Amino acid sequence: MNNQELLIKYINKIKKKNLLTQFISYIFNYQNLTKNNYIFRIKKQNNQIIMDIYDNISINKLNTYIFDYSQSNNFIKKTKKDGIYITHIYMTNTKDSHIRLYKLAYLFTLDKKDMIMYANTFLEKEFIEILNKTIK
Repeated sequence: MNNQELLIKYINKIKKKNLLTQFISYIFNYQNLTKNNYIFRIKKQNNQIIMDIYDNISINKLNTYIFDYSQSNNFIKKTKKDGIYITHIYMTNTKDSHIRLYKLAYLFTLDKKDMIMYANTFLEKEFIEILNKTIK
């Protein structure tokens, strides 16, 4: 299983454990998010994992996060198009950061054997346990 498939499987396991709201709040820094005030979608498209979050509480109602596994000279590119805020993360250039979203991106560029050790630096215990089960 490659890292793209692993990322999707990880998010889906978080959803099955009913921890998606907590995960989104923690990683994407949402305030006052409840299970009833957002819609989340994840999909794979070519070399990209796309996560859409539509919420009813923030000024930026629709946010798209693209985890792009294609080659690029960029690390992060943020744009706004038709009211959609897009964060494009080029996975081949990710690096460790103090921002949890970028840490998550970096996590899914590592070898499986290094993921848990790195996840311990920023993820909460229940998310590390899910990651550990996802990797195995």
